Amino acid sequence: MKLLHHLTKIGVIIAIYTIFMLVSLRQCKAQVVDSAFYQWQVFELQEEELDYKKCYIVAHPTKIDTDHNSRQKPYLMITRFQKDRSEEVSIFGGYEYKLSSEVFVLVDPLQFKLIAKKDIAWTKTKAEDLALIDAMLNGGDLKVRSDSAVGTYAVDEYSLKGITRAYARMREICK
Repeated sequence: MKLLHHLTKIGVIIAIYTIFMLVSLRQCKAQVVDSAFYQWQVFELQEEELDYKKCYIVAHPTKIDTDHNSRQKPYLMITRFQKDRSEEVSIFGGYEYKLSSEVFVLVDPLQFKLIAKKDIAWTKTKAEDLALIDAMLNGGDLKVRSDSAVGTYAVDEYSLKGITRAYARMREICK
């Protein structure tokens, strides 16, 4: 009888702990890797259960040419905001960009200039975001040229293989 009573107490403690953990997990941000298409990964982020989602696709360079010694891993990202169904392109350089500099993006023959702020670069307008996304969806390769705050440079090449499927999936989960 004592053993049964002791096991019941342990069961109650485990149940309380499990409920506490589930409630705690629901209150934190839930970032989920949804799928991957070649170099492109699709993510979904929802802060609270009833909040609008943010979805994004991310790729890392397939080739890197840089003279920067302590650079973090750069990436290119397209984010979709479910609330207003808008999208934006951002590029993390892996280092802090040169102050007031531009980051050059070449998609096949088209060139875009992004504004660098700290370690992220963005387009100037929503129209430029849409034009860059369209070029990426119809392009083969993408190159990014940037300068760091300490005088170094980087040229990163991204494969656009798989971006069309990743982009379609992102739009599907963040309608």
